[in-house]
Amino acid sequence: MDEDTQSTERSHSALLNTLVIVSVVALGVIAAGLTAPAEDPELTSLPKTSETPTPEPTQQEYVYVTPEVDPSASIPGCDTVEAPTEPSFSSLISTGEESYDNPSAPWYSGPKAHLMSEALMAALPSNISASNSLYFGPIPTSEGQDFVLDSANASVQLSRGENPEYLSIGVGPRDSEEPPACVAGQLDERRTMPDGTVVDTDDTWSETNGARTYTRMATAYHLDRSTVSVYLAGGDDENAFTLALDDLVRVATDPNLRISAPVPPGTPGNVTECSAGWDDSPTASFSRDEIRTLNDALRRADVAALAPTPPLGALHTPDFRSGLCQTVDSIAGRLTISVTRSVTEPDVAEGNSPAVSRTDEYGPGSSASVVTPSGLEITVSTTEPVQDPALLENLANTAGLDLR
Repeated sequence: MDEDTQSTERSHSALLNTLVIVSVVALGVIAAGLTAPAEDPELTSLPKTSETPTPEPTQQEYVYVTPEVDPSASIPGCDTVEAPTEPSFSSLISTGEESYDNPSAPWYSGPKAHLMSEALMAALPSNISASNSLYFGPIPTSEGQDFVLDSANASVQLSRGENPEYLSIGVGPRDSEEPPACVAGQLDERRTMPDGTVVDTDDTWSETNGARTYTRMATAYHLDRSTVSVYLAGGDDENAFTLALDDLVRVATDPNLRISAPVPPGTPGNVTECSAGWDDSPTASFSRDEIRTLNDALRRADVAALAPTPPLGALHTPDFRSGLCQTVDSIAGRLTISVTRSVTEPDVAEGNSPAVSRTDEYGPGSSASVVTPSGLEITVSTTEPVQDPALLENLANTAGLDLR
């Protein structure tokens, strides 16, 4: 690998890892330099005069500490080890549209994201519970930037309390067939798997003003030029993480997370991110089995007249929201299905099926909503009017779209 290629590949890997870490920061982990000092409160009355000048308040200093790095130390699995470079800090802001069909990432799509999300959940231990479903989101456009955003990300909070844990996974292509060079301080070990996949692992910590955060990472460099990075942060003890390092390695090396993994025809998916309402009650979230039950029902729904593309059956928890939703294209524009825990008393009288609680026009589109016997509110809406409202009502009343 020549020097220019190696430099480009290192930058690309760094960008992917930055996106993964930024998503964790967005969930709640605060890194050094990302928090500004508090502003002085506004005056509500005139200050008293004094002959003695009042000293200006000293701005809080942010001290960021990481373990010392020995550039001469060997790293298991690495033939050579490069010296660390000076850390650099940059901002990453994207205000462009987010899409599952981003031209910068031709390998990615709504159905591809759904398959990756299912593979990710299957690769995690069955006893892992999260605040929301772990789902790969759309990729924002990066017009006018000096880099290309072509990597997908999924992130979730795994635990609550004083020291919550956050998990984030990034998947994207790389330019070179070879993995980047081993750099001191960036990995503890490099493993080569039986299929030729190279995996870098790292267990470390950082301190901001004396508050320590532990981090654990596994990054897999697959032979098809996929890079899969799994990042875990939080906790007050490196030995108290919910996921072991081998759990992260198992996720990173899952072949179904590779960019070249095929997508069978008829796979459900989304065309963009969706919204499902807000509910912060303890019962707002849905388990893996509950989501699977609802998606299975949607896959069996009679929706030929609506022509959804991609197919239905990819309900998931949207970012920073509760409930479940899916958005697809249809004959009536964008069609969104949302599922939330209803606060309305359901109709549970014997022999009664779920009743349509409302069917109306909103803006240019149409909407129908039902409350199921188990207390779910199913809402189906479109961005364009539907000539036959029964199409939306029938979809909301799909057999099995409940959790009884």
